[in-house]
Amino acid sequence: MQLRTRRRLLALAAVACALVAAPAARVDASTTPTDPAPAPIDTDGVQPGEEVVHSWALTPAGNDDPDAAGNRPELAYEADPGTVIEDAVTLYNYSNEQLIFRVYATDAFNTEEGKFDILPGDQDPIDVGSWVKVEQENISVPPGTQVTIPITITVPAEATAGDHAGAVLASSPTLGTGEGGNSVVLDRRTGTRLYLRVNGPVRPELAITGVDTTYHQAVNPLAGSATVQFTVENRGNTRLTGEGTVKVGGPFGLGAVEVPMGEVPELLPGQRATMTVEVPDVPALLINSTEVTITPTGDDVTDAASVSSSDTVFAPPLAVLLVLLAIVFGWLAVRRLRRHAAGSPAGDADIVEREPQHA
Repeated sequence: MQLRTRRRLLALAAVACALVAAPAARVDASTTPTDPAPAPIDTDGVQPGEEVVHSWALTPAGNDDPDAAGNRPELAYEADPGTVIEDAVTLYNYSNEQLIFRVYATDAFNTEEGKFDILPGDQDPIDVGSWVKVEQENISVPPGTQVTIPITITVPAEATAGDHAGAVLASSPTLGTGEGGNSVVLDRRTGTRLYLRVNGPVRPELAITGVDTTYHQAVNPLAGSATVQFTVENRGNTRLTGEGTVKVGGPFGLGAVEVPMGEVPELLPGQRATMTVEVPDVPALLINSTEVTITPTGDDVTDAASVSSSDTVFAPPLAVLLVLLAIVFGWLAVRRLRRHAAGSPAGDADIVEREPQHA
C-alpha cells in the first residue's frame, strides 16, 4: 500500500515538473474514428491495481546538453531564405507505462477570439510546419524516461519576409467512447510553439473592420449603454498586438463616453480576432456615433500610426420612443375606425336606386 501511494505521489510530482519545464506548451484534444486503432501500449510498468497515469511534455532541447531540460520557452529563430537550421526537441514520458508517440510539426493560427491554436492532426501544414523534418516521427518511450529527437528546418528560398508561426508536437492516441457510445480515438497532443522570422522588410499593419453598435435604452436618457463589436485584422507580416479605446457619443461628440478596450490579443500575420466592448452611461442623443481606435504594439513597432473605424446607431431617448409608439398606435386606431365607418350599413343608407325616366 505504501509503495502504491509513493508511486502516485511521484506521478503527481512528474506532472508538476512537466508544467514547469514547458510553459509555452499547448495541449489539444480531438476525436477521430477508430480506423486505424492505436498501437498497443506496454503496461509492464504498472503494478496490478495501480492507477494508470499518462503525462508527458515536449520542449526545446537544452542548448549545451541536448539531454538536459531546456530553458527555452519556445523554438524561435531568425533566418534568411534558403537557410537550414539544425535543432532538437526533448520528449519526456512522465507516465507509469510505455507510450507510443507521433512527433511532428504543424502550422498555427488565431481563433475567432484571437487565441493561439494549431491545425488538426490530420490536416497538412502549408507554412512553417511543412519546413520542419523530424528525424524520428514515430517513437516508443518507456515510462519515466526521456528522449531527444533532432529536427531540421529548411527555410524555402522563396519564403516571404516576416513572421511564420507553428508548433512541434508529441501526439499519443488512446481509445475512448464517443457521444453515441461508439469507439473513437482521442488524439492527445502537447508541444512547444515555433516562431521563425524570415529576414526582409517588415510591415506592421493593423486594421479595424465590421464595427457594429447596439444601444441599450434606460429610463434615464443619460444612463443607457452600448455594446460595440468589431474585428481587428493583422494585414502586416509580423506578429502584432495593440491597445486602444472605444468612444460612443452624440453628434459632434456631444456627451461622448470613452473606455479602454483592453489589449488586442497577439495576432499572427493574416489573422483576425473579433472583440466586444461594453460602454456604460451613454446618453441617448437620437443619433449616436461610435469610434474605435487602436495603436499597434510589438517588437517591430516604432512609429506605427493609430487606426480607427466608426459606426452610427439610432439612439432616441426612451420618452421619445414611447411618444412615437403612441402616435403609431393612435394612427392605426383612427385608420381602423375610418374603415369600419366606411363599411357600416349607415354608410349605405344615402345610396338610393332610381328608375331611369323617359321623356
